[in-house]
Amino acid sequence: MTPSVDDIPVCPADPEELRRLAASVQAAGSATKPSADHILFTWGLLSSVYRSPEAPELQQSLRLLDPAAAEIDTGLRRARSALETLADDLEAVNRQRDVLVDELHDLSATEALAFPEPADDLGRRLHDAAQADREAAFRRECAALVDGWDAAARACAAALRAIPDVAWTLTRDLPVDEAALEAPSTSILDDAAVPLLRRLSRGGAADAARLLREHPEWAAIIRRGRPEAVARWWTGLSPSTAAALVTGVPALIGNLDGVALSDRVAANRNRAAAHLTELRAKRDRAVGIHPSAGVQRSRAIPSADIDSIERETDYFQAVADGRKQLYAWDPRHGSLIEMSGNPSTAKSALFVIPGTNTTADSFYGDHPATGFADWQVRQSSLGLVAFTVMAGPMPQLDEALTGGGPQWNTAARDCGPRYASFVGGVDAAHPGLWTMSYEHSYAGAIGSAAEAYGGKVDARFLAATVGAIGPYETSDGTMYFATQADDDINRWYAGLGAGALGFTVRPESFEEVTILDSGLPDLNPGPFIAGPYALPGAVARAVEHHNALMSDDVAVNGVTMNNVRNILERRGENG
Repeated sequence: MTPSVDDIPVCPADPEELRRLAASVQAAGSATKPSADHILFTWGLLSSVYRSPEAPELQQSLRLLDPAAAEIDTGLRRARSALETLADDLEAVNRQRDVLVDELHDLSATEALAFPEPADDLGRRLHDAAQADREAAFRRECAALVDGWDAAARACAAALRAIPDVAWTLTRDLPVDEAALEAPSTSILDDAAVPLLRRLSRGGAADAARLLREHPEWAAIIRRGRPEAVARWWTGLSPSTAAALVTGVPALIGNLDGVALSDRVAANRNRAAAHLTELRAKRDRAVGIHPSAGVQRSRAIPSADIDSIERETDYFQAVADGRKQLYAWDPRHGSLIEMSGNPSTAKSALFVIPGTNTTADSFYGDHPATGFADWQVRQSSLGLVAFTVMAGPMPQLDEALTGGGPQWNTAARDCGPRYASFVGGVDAAHPGLWTMSYEHSYAGAIGSAAEAYGGKVDARFLAATVGAIGPYETSDGTMYFATQADDDINRWYAGLGAGALGFTVRPESFEEVTILDSGLPDLNPGPFIAGPYALPGAVARAVEHHNALMSDDVAVNGVTMNNVRNILERRGENG
């Protein structure tokens, strides 16, 4: 027998397919722990709205949910790890097979150069013995491949069997009412929030303000209500009652998802007037004007501090005057959202999320972060309302070494639920809008994280984004677009991550994503060829091209700006 490649056994499984299956195992249960945390948090609010002898027992009734969710989460993670280890072990054996294939190819190539078979008996016996040794070695190597694959499979099976079964003590302790399972589900969030909202709306502006002062915990409970329930409550109010709440409790109404878009803007306009008084007093203190005497003391004041106060003052003056539409403003939680356009005539909504280094100050001044959204509204022929969204504190480059930099994915996990609530609020307050999320840089991870909490839009436009925290699956019914300069700085570490660091899913790898030309200059290999002295210039250009995708200057970012406009126009026509 002459050994051939066809005689070499083939691996019984595809390692890459195993890795995909491993990711799907964890993805299938990825919502288990967040859902349990969500349930336990809202159930913990029970003591604030319900007091009776049986209340403590009710609060303890779900005590086993957290360990059960942890068991499920841990088990799925261990199952994924076992499958990924199997894939690695199979690949290691496959490399041995590749070596064996190469050896056979080399042997075939040299056979033509081999000496003729010896004519004498001794020579033939030696030739046959050598051939037999080669065949035996070949069979041993083939057997070793099979043994290696079998050992990997057995090790995986042992690892899977070692995962303990879920105790399911929760189901034993809580009897199930079959009739209750068939009834429409209700939300305990709404059961807690809506009665408080109804109580606030009974007695006018002053009474609502008094109640929130006496019960500050009500605001947190109310803001956990689902936007759909809030929208139903709000639309059921009389115009005079709604106006009273906008006046009496503007901080609550101005940040409450589900309230009509224009009413939220009105509430935050009321808040701006009070904030201006605080800012002017702050500026007087900064320049040394005594509040009672009204005289200025001479002392050295950092001009940057005064400039910052004046920039904020100018912004909130524009809000108070109605030149800017402040949709949400919660400095305690680091959120600020500005609206552009007229929602009453809009057919589409654009959500623009700036990325790394975004702060409240990014909305101030002559070149605010809202420029991209404002341009889209001005160019729309079908009616567009746009929002520039900072749902929470964004990563800052100067905090890279303290856990707050863009290499950490913790901010995406924190802001994902908040962005999802914002998306749900717009949809509940103005149903029927076709929605697109334009996500720049770090914001892509926030948009991806929000999908797991129901924050789904009709289209996501990923502009030089970091991608997603793996495992990640795209949402049904959502279109995905991506664009990026060839030398964008994010390409240098795309797809890299471990634990709280990095983002393992590149935006270009999203399922069925449409890659669009950025219109930015092609990659110039010159600096890399020139050597390390030219590298700083290459880095500067990579950052410049990255930031360009948030520009509202047509000369800089016109291709992407028009791509977004065209998508919005086409979908607006169809919608």
